[in-house]
Amino acid sequence: MKAKTPTAEWLLLTSNPEAVLSALERGETDGILPAACGLMDRFAQFMIRMGIPAILEAFPDPRKRKSIPAFLFCNLLLHKSVFRLKSLKQIGAFLFSCPDVIRALGFNMRQIQEGFYSGSEERPMNVEALGDFFAECALSDFTANQKQMMLELVDKEPSLLDDGSLIMDCIEARIPAGHRGREEKRLKTCVISARSEGEALPLLWTFASRRYGGDITEGKALVEEALPLLGSRVKRLIVDRGFICGEWMTDLKHRDIDTVIGLRSCMILYQDMLSLSREKDAVWLEAEPPKYHDKKKRPIHRHITYVDSLETWDACGVTLTGIVIRDTYADKIEYQAVVTTDLSASAEQIHDWIRSRWAIEETFMEESRYGSLNSLGSCRESLGAAIVHFTLLTYTLLRLFVRQEELDKAIWRPKLPTGGIEFVAYWGEYYAIILPSQLVEIVARCAPRWGDKLPGILAKLKALERAS
Repeated sequence: MKAKTPTAEWLLLTSNPEAVLSALERGETDGILPAACGLMDRFAQFMIRMGIPAILEAFPDPRKRKSIPAFLFCNLLLHKSVFRLKSLKQIGAFLFSCPDVIRALGFNMRQIQEGFYSGSEERPMNVEALGDFFAECALSDFTANQKQMMLELVDKEPSLLDDGSLIMDCIEARIPAGHRGREEKRLKTCVISARSEGEALPLLWTFASRRYGGDITEGKALVEEALPLLGSRVKRLIVDRGFICGEWMTDLKHRDIDTVIGLRSCMILYQDMLSLSREKDAVWLEAEPPKYHDKKKRPIHRHITYVDSLETWDACGVTLTGIVIRDTYADKIEYQAVVTTDLSASAEQIHDWIRSRWAIEETFMEESRYGSLNSLGSCRESLGAAIVHFTLLTYTLLRLFVRQEELDKAIWRPKLPTGGIEFVAYWGEYYAIILPSQLVEIVARCAPRWGDKLPGILAKLKALERAS
């Protein structure tokens, strides 16, 4: 095939049956594969439409020798998360098990048949090269590339910020101790997610390890990375108590961004709000109780009451309004206090906002339970960060893809494609879907004209048979 980068080849490969069939009649082909089911191809098309390959191609690459493009490493780790493979070792056995799957990942036919390493039996590459690539990356490289990704996602899917709400939280991944004296490490990830259609879809994140300064420090820094890019589309920030800082809330309000946050029970303002909620004129509204997975932790009833003109928080220089939440259990009653700098918000709206913060917990729990966030093996810190990075990115991409496909499955992952009745024939930058009868007809009619090209064609097909 023509000498082009794998990413560009993936992007520019077009259907041209006339050109491919004419080439076959002349005895020219770059390969013939069984056609796979369309789900993985549709996901690849979705990625192209979203502009993902070009951004992955721009991933920071510290290497001097770049025989394998960074795009392929990124796409492989992304699909490791798509198929929820537990380790890097499974990539070869799973994703490299079928030539058509390797093609869908962006490898060209020559790479599939010959591999990247001369003399190596592993096709098209060994996964140790993938681990070595990400181990050389700086933690900041992931945020830098994700900033480009975030801009593209919001541009292609403006509904992500229809509500104007960002939800922020931190999650910690454990990297266990390993050989050669490698110590256990804790990798903190601060994540900003878009509140979209009842879900929290991760948009931007930063990593911190030894120099981790706490949720508020990392949160402030991450918000300063995101706001210049998202601009006026951001209306509010929804956070938990770990990010509480009156001065920061004041600063955000002066920049036309409201904050929604729960108070700590030790705060004077919390006690003041509880006192106001016990006044005779307090109006309690019934609200939907949270639906925790553990039914024992679910309250029987939930009520909320509105409290306004709150000015007793000295560190916060703007007026606040908020709600007191009262959860009734079989044996107790518990209270929460939530405040916001948005003075126009109703009690129901404040409750809806703070309740949506649970969506990011759902995201973390799903990817911890079924994905890679809670199953990192012993590895170098940057490689661990790469696995977390592509786990978060994959979650957002799959949820957007599910919306496009109008699938209703809460936890969805594609299965490995299997061959169908059709074949895919390749020539140059073109491909064609052909039926077995067409291929047999071309062989019967044109084989005598192939002459000395026939051994080469058979060698290609046999190589693909061995690979599959």
